[in-house]
Amino acid sequence: MEILVIDDNREICELIRNILLAEDYSVQSCCTPEEFEDALRDDKPQLIITDMLMSGFDGRTLAKSIKANPNTSHIKIMLMSAHPDAANFWETTRVDAFLAKPFEIDDLVEKVDHLLRTS
Repeated sequence: MEILVIDDNREICELIRNILLAEDYSVQSCCTPEEFEDALRDDKPQLIITDMLMSGFDGRTLAKSIKANPNTSHIKIMLMSAHPDAANFWETTRVDAFLAKPFEIDDLVEKVDHLLRTS
C-alpha cells in the first residue's frame, strides 16, 4: 500500500480512495482508530492522508505520534480540514502538506504526486 486515507466520514474516504485509485495508486482507507492501527501495523504506507478533526480521533495527535516514532517517522503525512483556522497551524504538527476541504481533485492529485516523489 502506498497511501492510507483516514477520515471518520466513510464517503470522503471512498471519494479520495477512488480518485487515487484512478491515478494508479495503491490505496487503503479507514474510518476508526482501530482500523488505522490495524492498517499501520500490517503495512507501512508511504503517505497518510488524514482529516484533522474526527469524532474521538485527532489527526494532529496522530501525525505527531507517527513523526515521533522512529519506525514510522519517514511516512509522509497530509493533513486535511474544513476548519477555517487549520491552514494557520498545520505546520506546527510536523505534517508534510495541508489540503483544505472542500478540495479540488487536481490539487489533491498534485500534492500526492509531489509527496510521493520526494519520499
